[in-house]
This record gives sequence, C-alpha cells and structure tokens, in this order.
Amino acid sequence: MYNIGIIMGGVMPVPAVCGGAIETLITSVVKRYSKEDGLKLTVFSVYHKEAVKAAEKYPEIRFVWTHTNTFWNLAKHAVFMAVRALSGRTIRTLQRHYNEIAPVITNEKFDLLIVEGGDEQAVIDIAKGYKREQLVFHAHIHFIPSEKTADGFGHMIGVSDFVTREYQKACKTPVKAYTLKNAIDTDKFNKEVTEDERKEIRKKLGLAEEDFVIFFVGRIMQIKGVRELIEAVIGLKDKHIKLMIIGSANFGKTAFSPYAIKVKNLAKENRERIIFTGYVDNSEVYKYAVAADVQCVPTLVEEAAGLVILEAMTEGLPIIVTKSGGVNEYIDDTAALIIERDGIAENLKNAICYLKDNPELRNQMSKNAKIQSKKYGEETYYKNFVKTVYEIIDENREVANGN
Repeated sequence: MYNIGIIMGGVMPVPAVCGGAIETLITSVVKRYSKEDGLKLTVFSVYHKEAVKAAEKYPEIRFVWTHTNTFWNLAKHAVFMAVRALSGRTIRTLQRHYNEIAPVITNEKFDLLIVEGGDEQAVIDIAKGYKREQLVFHAHIHFIPSEKTADGFGHMIGVSDFVTREYQKACKTPVKAYTLKNAIDTDKFNKEVTEDERKEIRKKLGLAEEDFVIFFVGRIMQIKGVRELIEAVIGLKDKHIKLMIIGSANFGKTAFSPYAIKVKNLAKENRERIIFTGYVDNSEVYKYAVAADVQCVPTLVEEAAGLVILEAMTEGLPIIVTKSGGVNEYIDDTAALIIERDGIAENLKNAICYLKDNPELRNQMSKNAKIQSKKYGEETYYKNFVKTVYEIIDENREVANGN
C-alpha cells in the first residue's frame, strides 16, 4: 500500500458539507475510494462537526482534523501574521492548520503529499525530510508559481492542459506535469422534469411561455462577465429575451461586494428583463436550470476550467461560452457556441439571437452536451485520480533507479 496524504487548504472541510469546488472534487475521491486500488489515503481537513459525522461513512479513509478556530490556534495565528507583517519571518509552528499537520507528516512518512489549495509554501516548509518529488501541487486555477514554489514541488497536476502548460512555462526547475480533468456529481444535475413541471417552475418565476431565458450561475465578480451579459440582454429589442442570474459575490447568501451591488441594482432597474435570485444552494440550482433555454458563461479572463460548464452540460443546456483558458478543453462546438472575448457584448447579442432563432440546433446541442457530460462523472474522476497517482509513483521509482 502506498501512503498518500491529501492536504486541504484549511478553510472548508472534506467531506464537503460546506461546499467549495476543490473540497467537492476531493469528496468525490473519498466517496469512490477502494483500498483494493493499493492506496492508503489520509485527508488533512479543517474540523467541522458535520464533516466529522459525514466522514463516518468512509471508515477506510483516515481523516486528520485541524482545529483552526480554537482560541489557542487563533491566538497563535495572530502572532504568526504579526511577525510576518513586521519582519517577513514565517514561523510555521504558529500558523493554524499547518501547525497541526506538521507533526503528523514528520512522524509518519508518506509516499506522496498532494496539496489541494491553501498555502503551498507552508507545506514545503513543514515537509522536512521529504524529497522534492514526493510533493505534488494540484493547481485548480490559472496559477503561475513563484520560483520557490516551482523549486519545492517535483510534480504538479492541472485541471486542464492550459493550466499545466502555463505552470510549466513559469518553472526554471523542470517539473513533471499531469492533467486531471474536473468532474461533478452528475446525479445532482441530471434531473428529469416533465414539460408540465417545467411550465409550473417558469410560472413561479414570472416567466411567460414565449419568454426565451438565458441562464447565468456563478459568483458575481467582474471577471465573470455578468455586467456585460446584462447589458447584452437589455440591449436586445426582443422583450421576450430574459436573463436569470443565480449567485452572490462569494459562497453565501449575504456576501455582496461593491461590484455585486452594482450588478444587483442594474438588474433591479431592468426587472422586467432580469431575474436576480441571489445565492442558491448548489443542490437546488437544477430547479432554476430547467426553466432556462440557454446557459451563458461569459468569462473575461483565462479560466482554468470552471465546474459550471460541466453542470450545464449535465443539465442538457446549450451553452454560450467565451474562448477562455482550459474551458474549451471540456466542451466543443457541437454543444456550445464559443465566442471571442473581444467585443463580448456584441458577440453575446449575436449568439443569443442565433440560438433563439434555431430551436432545432438548440435541441441537438442539448443532446450533445448530455453525451459529453458523461466523461466527467465522479467514477471517471476517481479512476483518473488513481491513475495519475500511480504515474507519479512510477516516475519517482524510475528516477530512484537512475533510469
């Protein structure tokens, strides 16, 4: 058995009882884990009462809980932050989450330590006695490593080829890179509803039968292109083209940034065209998705690979998406209209009108999206995770043998 440690970021727990994209992905590994695959898994996660309870379902996996919100750890962390701000020194024994992980990985040797978000430099510092090739950085975002990070990790995993390429380009020291594509719990989003149920949902949302509904779900941030999407919709003369927005500035019901407030106010000013729901729990999103005709992901930056694309595909919605980073590795032009970011407002208008005027195309795109989504389920993700871990182990063995 190979001893594998998965070090979470120390903000939200695994199992993912509080949500979180990375936490949800690792929970899919937890759910599908089998010791028959020859891996002994330890998950280092922040403590949460409900997560501890959920973890009881997975007795073959070891969970090490860090108690980041105790008075003592908060006090030590405050000192850690003050010392770092004043002198630039980092005293890891005072840094919450990592100060509790350090003795475990020191006293018990792991074959690999996989870092899933958080302070990657902290892991390099506390992993005394570990070789560079035993440390694996899993990049879930478009991440450009510092020289120190690149030197500290012998392997990196990216959620798209785009992410791995960008990471490697920044490394002066060679690093082995692997692509492990994201996945979702397809059962959560693949909900079948009857036409009558769909009509009833639309009626509750104040939508008429003839309304053509564009769907946006995600965090209300400038880089997500929400304002540009609103302006595109209200700039169209057809009053039956409506936009439904689900999300907040962060993962919570009351999290609103200045940008999100501006977006919300813009939606209020155009309430006859824009439905703004605010935050909706991920498990309830499908109830709104079934009321929509098209989903739009108008990202303005190079994005690693948003899970929202996989959710839309599983729901069977035709998609309008910007040409962005690794997103287009997950979906092709048989299930999506892929538009340029330059001149995005006009491009959005044209794409929306084109799909509205072509119902047969939308129907075919919907079917194609559902077919493509089957590649991104939890079972496939777990198998690919195990495969990637063994590729790293085999690479390390070859290096150790001088090959």
